[in-house]
Amino acid sequence: MFSKKTIILASLLLLSIAFLPRVYADNSCINCHKNLSAFNATEQQFNKIRLEHLARDVPCSLQCHVTVLNKFAVNNYDQWTTSKHALAGVTCNNCHGGDPSSDIKENAHIGILRSSDPNSTVFYRNVPETCGKCHTNELKQFKDSLHYQKLEANQQAPTCDTCHKPHVFQVLNISEFHDVCSNCHNPEMKVAPPDVPDKAITALENAEKLTNEIDIANNYIAQAKLEGKNVSAAQMDLDNAMSIRDSLPVLWHRFDLATFQNEITDGIDSAQKAQQESGIPPQPTPSAPGFDIAFSLAGIAALYLLSRRK
Repeated sequence: MFSKKTIILASLLLLSIAFLPRVYADNSCINCHKNLSAFNATEQQFNKIRLEHLARDVPCSLQCHVTVLNKFAVNNYDQWTTSKHALAGVTCNNCHGGDPSSDIKENAHIGILRSSDPNSTVFYRNVPETCGKCHTNELKQFKDSLHYQKLEANQQAPTCDTCHKPHVFQVLNISEFHDVCSNCHNPEMKVAPPDVPDKAITALENAEKLTNEIDIANNYIAQAKLEGKNVSAAQMDLDNAMSIRDSLPVLWHRFDLATFQNEITDGIDSAQKAQQESGIPPQPTPSAPGFDIAFSLAGIAALYLLSRRK
């Protein structure tokens, strides 16, 4: 069975496929970029290299470069169409600038600078302010982080698209977080505490534990309501736990793992308190049959066979 969240996301994706062309009919960014193919240009580039190699008797074929080609095959437009930004009506110009009302390339690109230009809206030090135009709470938390202070001091540091993949805007999973954090937080570089990646993973795993405890409390309270029990106190603690859970994605952007972990601990305590206040006894965890049970079953089987012989 699919979860409710999965069904909702799938429905939104289908709606986006059906309605995006009409919604963005007057947006020149979309009209132009949907027809571009990074694959074709890259394929031509590698074909040129192949011909140069052959001219020097160096065996070469595009199959050798298939990994690189595949990396470029999915262009930015394709990635964007499946993102939450697309569903929310956030288009190219919202981040990159330009004039989406113009069908003339030169006019449409006025004000757009390369991402390597320090004045560009998508230059890595400027990305937080660009994202913060919509994500105000996340930017507020991020400005309290050491990462942001390093960016302000013109130093290398993570920025929004370090963790949120550009154009797809997906959040990294737990193992990916560890790899990204380890780029700086490692014993060799000695530019940051090396244990941060492990602490970050522990914090994220505890956040999942909080969600599980909330689910258990929800089930207990629902059962208690069916039995006619007063669940007002349990519901208050559950509401507090859910409020903490919902605040975690924004709080994460401060990268203060101690504060983040304290919030999770408070949330777990509230969820477990709600479970107790529901009046529903904890359900025993099923365990595999032990030796005693197996021995008893063997004895019963032996008695049965003896009775059959008689």
